[in-house]
Amino acid sequence: MIQHTLEAVIDSESFETILFSSDDEEMLEFASRRKEILVEKRLSSLAADNTKVIDLVKRIAEKEEYDSYDQIGLFLPTCPFRTAKHITEGIRLLDQDDFSVVSVCELSDPLQLSLTLDEKTKIINANAVLSPSPLVTGETRSQDFETYFRVNGGFYLSWMQKFRTKENFFQGQVKGYRMDKLHSVDIDHQIDLEYANMLLEKKYINDII
Repeated sequence: MIQHTLEAVIDSESFETILFSSDDEEMLEFASRRKEILVEKRLSSLAADNTKVIDLVKRIAEKEEYDSYDQIGLFLPTCPFRTAKHITEGIRLLDQDDFSVVSVCELSDPLQLSLTLDEKTKIINANAVLSPSPLVTGETRSQDFETYFRVNGGFYLSWMQKFRTKENFFQGQVKGYRMDKLHSVDIDHQIDLEYANMLLEKKYINDII
């Protein structure tokens, strides 16, 4: 996962500095094998289970050594099938009037049919997302629904000074770079990793090898 991500960023040929951050010595040693990569041992306060990755990006962005940089990007290894092509196309989307560009993919299921479930009483609230819900009105033809997207973790790109001001990628005018679902596989659990490996083995994904 780390290798695929690093190679995509390197192959995009879009960045003056590529910084890999981790609190794991083995991962740092692995990343440092590439001459294009700078590695930085992450502070323990930024490596806890409840740490938000945006806090790490904020700490990096505020360093004086990056004062002259125009843009900043975040690339999560949990979305390893994003490619150099995705990154370069995302960068081309970032205009001066924009705050950022973020990679997204279409939701697998219609958001309009979402509901909540009370874990204690097991009672469903069909109107939790829309009121009245299509489930209640019977208007459940998916072709009539507006398409919704999720952030897939492939990349977050912003102008450096704008990011320093707001310390977030979702401020002002944010553009979405659309990726297909296969390249947007998000690996959070073992079953996700097994699914990703299957895609590679069956050559559903072959443009990152």
